[in-house]
Amino acid sequence: MTDATKSSSTITPTTSTSSSIGPSIHSRMPALHAFDPRTTTWERYRDRMCFYFKANQTVHDDDKKSLFLWSVGDATYHLLQSLISPKSLTDDTVTWVDILTTLDSHYDTKKHIMTSTYDFYSCHQKVGQSFAEWKEELCDKLRYCGFTTSTLKDKPQDRALRDAYVIGIRSQKIRQALLKEQDPTLESTERIIQLAERLEADVRHFGTSIVSDDTAVSKVFKQSSTRTGTPVVNSGNSKIDSKRCDSCGSSKHIRAKCKYREYICNHCKKPGHLEKVCRRKTASAASPTDHKNKDFLSSS
Repeated sequence: MTDATKSSSTITPTTSTSSSIGPSIHSRMPALHAFDPRTTTWERYRDRMCFYFKANQTVHDDDKKSLFLWSVGDATYHLLQSLISPKSLTDDTVTWVDILTTLDSHYDTKKHIMTSTYDFYSCHQKVGQSFAEWKEELCDKLRYCGFTTSTLKDKPQDRALRDAYVIGIRSQKIRQALLKEQDPTLESTERIIQLAERLEADVRHFGTSIVSDDTAVSKVFKQSSTRTGTPVVNSGNSKIDSKRCDSCGSSKHIRAKCKYREYICNHCKKPGHLEKVCRRKTASAASPTDHKNKDFLSSS
């Protein structure tokens, strides 16, 4: 057998093997479209992506990672890159499972039952929305309510009461506290509500006590001032009276809102106050004084 014959015989099996595989299945399948959170949820896109990989017979995680990153679109690619930073998507240490876990966490596919239930019962038919469209929206929200999987699935009355508490309670703060819970029991829900109500009552009580104490102190101060001849301070404006405006001396406003804060003092020639509140004038009462600003204030 010649060398050419040997070479031909060794090449032939390789050619035959290549032709037996045929063209890649990827060439016969449409490309995986980019993920757009404005038109679909991450959960739905992820499920369709799994079917796409199955139809393409893509079984290796490295291939799934490469195909996904090539198809997902610029916006999601940049988002994912920032979420895994300082690592890079090209690193072999960033696996396909890491990518799925990161996006699952970002888009919060595991919704709280309490939040989902509140969204479900708050979903009313919108203006111009047909019954079929409304039903579709309700069924989509219903998937996360856990009516058959929650801790109260075998206690329909407890579940109904718990949901009614969240929907009907007047206090927004208490509702927000309940919605932070994942899947509480009826007893736990009622305990949260009762504790929150006690805290609100305590806050109101302490607030009233403070106001009452302030009023009592004001009365005592007023009586003491009357006996000693000390000028009485108006309790309603005690905060304002204790701090007069440095620009004009008024007790009805603060310096930041005074219209004379840019005026130039006729005594010290510095901006920011009128002559009648000038500290230098008070310190040197014997010096000559120009009364223009004082006359202007009294005439205004």
